[in-house]
Amino acid sequence: MENKSRRVGRIKNKLFLFVLLGVILSFSACVSHIQQLREAQNQFNMAATMENQIKLGNPRSAIVSAGEATVSYRIAVKIISDLLEKNRSGLQKDRLLGNAYTIKAMAEWRLGEYDSAMKTVSTALGQPGLEIFPRDRVLLQALRGLIKNDQAFAHMMEKDYPYTDIKNLLVDSLHNLDSALATAPKGSRIRLYILLSELAVLKNWADLRGEPGTYSESLPADFDKITEINEWCNSAKPVWKNFVEECKKVPEARGSLLRDWGQRIGMPESCN
Repeated sequence: MENKSRRVGRIKNKLFLFVLLGVILSFSACVSHIQQLREAQNQFNMAATMENQIKLGNPRSAIVSAGEATVSYRIAVKIISDLLEKNRSGLQKDRLLGNAYTIKAMAEWRLGEYDSAMKTVSTALGQPGLEIFPRDRVLLQALRGLIKNDQAFAHMMEKDYPYTDIKNLLVDSLHNLDSALATAPKGSRIRLYILLSELAVLKNWADLRGEPGTYSESLPADFDKITEINEWCNSAKPVWKNFVEECKKVPEARGSLLRDWGQRIGMPESCN
């Protein structure tokens, strides 16, 4: 069972990520002149806000709030599905079709409907000439990595996968997020969101290899903790370097972000 400090750390990690994600998606949707798309965006933001409240609020209301968040995500998916069926040409004309796909895919991800989310991503990115806002494109490209991290964490909690299989999910997640980061516009907050997501992956990986057997059903016969730490550091160092650089661009959060994440994953001391 996870200790209290780890649970609190995970809550803080996800809280900041959801807040930042809402800001990013709001920027993409605020140019819309289509009321239904705005309503879908509002439903997504409401759901993300409720998820934040669950992580910080009264456990007695968590089940109700979780249900309400699920409903809001489903409403967002339904609104956009209807728009895509009935008003696709209008969305495309207003240069909002890519944004609609992005909100739909992100809502499907939060619902745990990973296959549907990836199908939406493939549909959006597979259409030649479809105009997609740069931040939306980065989110669509990052979604595969976000899903793999969620899947890895779920297996860690259930202890129903071998160590190597969970680790491979986490390593693949980092590769997917790295690819998305490489396309992120300079100066955009989406870069910080992707890097925070990568730090969350690294935290899961550190927990996985930090206490062998605690989060997996079996360890490889050749498991060596020092080798695992070195491999982790090879991935963590460039992420941390990029994170420090991005934090310099967010003065109001620089100190707290660096301090909190440094404590959670032991950077940079762990890899000196």
